[in-house]
Amino acid sequence: MNRSTVRRRVLLSRETLLGALVVILASALCIGLGLWQFGRYEDRRDSAAIVDAQYDADPVPLDEVLDSPTTPLASQQQWTPVTLTGSYCDEPACVLHVRNRQLNGSVGFWETVPFRSDDGVVLFVVRGWVAEDESTSAPAKPAALPEGEITITVRLRPIEPVLDRDPPARQAHSVNPEQMAELITGAGSDATAGTLVTGAFGELAAEQPPGPRPAPLEAPDTSLGPHLSYAFQWWIFALFFPLALVVRTRKVLQESLEDLEAEHETVETELTAVRRPRREVHTSHRGQDEDEEDALIDSFYR
Repeated sequence: MNRSTVRRRVLLSRETLLGALVVILASALCIGLGLWQFGRYEDRRDSAAIVDAQYDADPVPLDEVLDSPTTPLASQQQWTPVTLTGSYCDEPACVLHVRNRQLNGSVGFWETVPFRSDDGVVLFVVRGWVAEDESTSAPAKPAALPEGEITITVRLRPIEPVLDRDPPARQAHSVNPEQMAELITGAGSDATAGTLVTGAFGELAAEQPPGPRPAPLEAPDTSLGPHLSYAFQWWIFALFFPLALVVRTRKVLQESLEDLEAEHETVETELTAVRRPRREVHTSHRGQDEDEEDALIDSFYR
């Protein structure tokens, strides 16, 4: 067996081939997880860029952001401040509280009320956060609504999906204008009749004149999180497995070659011992007297 045969036997061994298969699968999994984390990083980065660009921008009229009341809010227009002048619906049926919303670690409600502008457009506005009365699972102390005509500044946000659950009276599971309008209409109010904005809702930033309101919502989180570092960690793991296989295979190959060299040395030693020449036997020269005696003996027997 020569060195080439040993290399081929090690590289094509069952252990090496199975190890290569495991390395391919493990590396592919790590690469996929890294790409997933990198995708999450890109989403956070893009969202943070939108918040930075829009959150503290100067307010604009609503029709500059939405082409029509039914137009879905574009992702690049999220958090855009807009101003409207009009009044809130002050009927009890108009105030809906969206369940299971957190503020500073506490669970409560978002107070949501339809606002009708002077041009007849109705926009649902989240005025703020209200604590929960744990004994009744209802708002502990709803804030009073301002009366009469006011000017509000709200930040536009995309609507939330409808949850397939029936909420308690005067509550909702998500901020979805169409569903909330149905709840208000079902309670006997026509406050949402008219031009309802169904593609967005507003988060209250300011009211003029100012007055009592629920606790303002927290500003959106613009941190990028650990996703980018996680992505690089997964990609480093993906490189580790091939490296480990190379190190292991190299070690096995080196040990096999050392065994081959040792076997060759043993065989060579044995062959050297077999081929060693025998020592010549040197006979001493016979003396003249011995030759004469042998001649006499031979003549006697003749």
